[in-house]
Amino acid sequence: MNPELNTSSQTNERPARAKAPYAKLRKARYGYYGIAFALLFFIVAQFAASYMVKLDTVYKHRLNYDMFLADSKVMGIAVEELARHIKDEGLTDYAILIGNSVAWGTNESSEHSLGRYLSDSATADGDGKLQAVFNLSAPSMMAGDALTLLLMLDEHGIKTDNVMIGLTYSSFVGGNPGVRKVFWLGDDLKREDSATFEKVLPHLEAAGYKHMTGWKETEHNAIAALSDWVPVIKYKTVIPEAIKQMGKESDVMGDPRAWNEKQFSEKWITSPQYLNFFNPEPFDMTENNWSVYFMNRIAEHQQGKRLLVFVAGSNGELSKKEVVHPGYVANMEKIDSYLSELGAEYVMLQDRIEPDLFTDHVHLTKEGNQLLARIIWDAWTGKEA
Repeated sequence: MNPELNTSSQTNERPARAKAPYAKLRKARYGYYGIAFALLFFIVAQFAASYMVKLDTVYKHRLNYDMFLADSKVMGIAVEELARHIKDEGLTDYAILIGNSVAWGTNESSEHSLGRYLSDSATADGDGKLQAVFNLSAPSMMAGDALTLLLMLDEHGIKTDNVMIGLTYSSFVGGNPGVRKVFWLGDDLKREDSATFEKVLPHLEAAGYKHMTGWKETEHNAIAALSDWVPVIKYKTVIPEAIKQMGKESDVMGDPRAWNEKQFSEKWITSPQYLNFFNPEPFDMTENNWSVYFMNRIAEHQQGKRLLVFVAGSNGELSKKEVVHPGYVANMEKIDSYLSELGAEYVMLQDRIEPDLFTDHVHLTKEGNQLLARIIWDAWTGKEA
């Protein structure tokens, strides 16, 4: 063996062995930097997400329906932000409005909605009785959703001393199984009142509710719990939708023109959905009707508190054939009789709003919402009498 080659080989190998530990340390250090940066970014993202979402992100005179439609958990976010807003503003006297598409304001913008006009009435009245009216209505909301929402408000420390519930004739339409009487908030009802949930579950499942049990339920609950702790997950629907809506000039949903400026096809006014809204079959006003059951629970919840119920009217011209039907008339009388025995203040609105203030068979124009707000506010303040 050539000694010179052997020495050279050893000389060349030593530096390589000496550099190896330092290279590993440097690589590890960069890895730690990466992890630290990722962690810092994650933490900053959580604070940023929380900072971005306020009450007016999900609520402007009413719930942001686009967000709610994309993810029904947005209702829970709205309740949380409302609780924070009430605390920050030091509000002590306010009312909660809960109803379906009429109370929400379908076919009109939030600026021309019932919630806006009622809250304006509260602040302008000057009697000091109410500081605001918060509208947590949503299209298709049913009596079971309304009860669930009241329980959610209780959980978050929001007072339910003053509650307004908006219903329509269709709220009491039965069927087998018919429309789910907890349309949106079934999962929330399960969490808030498991006994009531179990009682109504067969109806909900028959009407299309997907009930999770076993491992699927455990997994779902774990993910839900995690999302509550991680804002970027919790607000995964809210933030992108809020950014998308920034450029919109109006949040109107539908056509705000009066109904007599539009054309309604024969197919639409003879469709099962339209006709079922006015279903003249005799109402069962016992607790076999889930709407009656849930309204009774709402009345119990409001014992010692204030509850005003209003039943929206239907367009007396566009839907004349339906609203003069003896079955419809008889059922409206049944609703009137039921509410009179419920112990709540109530207002029946059929034929109290002119047909030209409707945008369709039941929803209202800007002027219609203003009139509806005036009627409700007069009933609330006793001016109607």
